[in-house]
Amino acid sequence: MFAFPKLLRLRKRPEFTRTMDNGTKIVTPYLVMIGRRSSGSATTRIGFIVSKKVGGAVTRNRVRRRLRELFRTIPDRPLGMDLVVIARGQAAGAEFEALGQAFTFALGKVNQRLEKDAARALAAAKPSLG
Repeated sequence: MFAFPKLLRLRKRPEFTRTMDNGTKIVTPYLVMIGRRSSGSATTRIGFIVSKKVGGAVTRNRVRRRLRELFRTIPDRPLGMDLVVIARGQAAGAEFEALGQAFTFALGKVNQRLEKDAARALAAAKPSLG
């Protein structure tokens, strides 16, 4: 059995709401990914939201398992992020490869935006020379 330890999961409602309220959102046809830099932790944690719009319990669990496996097998996962992934209705019928491409694209875009925001904040904090 493959491990997905509690250390890598968002588990409590405040963790989800903090990420969703203060995060960067990327929308793809299969999922919505919201990410923000985590405070104090170097690990990347993830939480999944799969509503009844996606399908019945069996379908929702299948989508959740696929998304969890995609996250678990990312070779160069960015560090220090909290992510919330919201599955959209089309995720139920998506091929695993297409879902993986959407997941990787969204993760890259979230990371890129967070890097840009961090650089912008650092530049604003530096006193101007001259």
